[in-house]
Amino acid sequence: MEEITPYVKVFIAIFVLVNPLEGVPVYLGHTQSMTPAERRGIARTTAVSIAIVLWISMAVGGLLLQLLGIDVGAFTVAGGILIFLIALQMVLGPGGADLGGSSGGSDGGSFAIVPLAIPLLAGPGPISSVIVYASKGITHQGGSLQDDLVLAAIILVVAIAAFAALAVADPARRVLGDTGISVFTRVSGLLVAAIAVGMVHEGLGMLYPGLLGPAG
Repeated sequence: MEEITPYVKVFIAIFVLVNPLEGVPVYLGHTQSMTPAERRGIARTTAVSIAIVLWISMAVGGLLLQLLGIDVGAFTVAGGILIFLIALQMVLGPGGADLGGSSGGSDGGSFAIVPLAIPLLAGPGPISSVIVYASKGITHQGGSLQDDLVLAAIILVVAIAAFAALAVADPARRVLGDTGISVFTRVSGLLVAAIAVGMVHEGLGMLYPGLLGPAG
């Protein structure tokens, strides 16, 4: 039982950081005019993208950030800005800022990858956590083959959970109707914007620790 506990903690940590429900408002707002098949394709592509991004982060993430000289704080700020732009479109609606569109079509696959999978779900938090767990090992005794296999399986389960969350959003669409979805999308856009501002704040705190210290 003691051997299982660290793995459970890691699963909970990665699941909470990915937070599959966080992508539902953006998904509903963007896929409002798509067919059911196109929506399933978006959900499937998003889940696969999450798994691939986190697996790559697990394998070479730490080395890649070092080679490129990218700070996690800078990555967090960039992700927050991108998510804020998407939130702005959610609030203004299709006739407002055109930052990717909310209609179906050929851009659906790219939307599933950016920004839905990256950086909204598989963002700086999950990526940095996976890098840490992969380098230190889940049991903090150095990475082992067992730890790597379990971490890869945890990522797969979290990706499946993200697919399930997006798939369950379609019945909610039918209950709410077009007007309900429109209202829900705009209100959720404010919440997504707040998440984005929080990411920028966190990233600036990483880049400039003294800048955002407690007010004197």
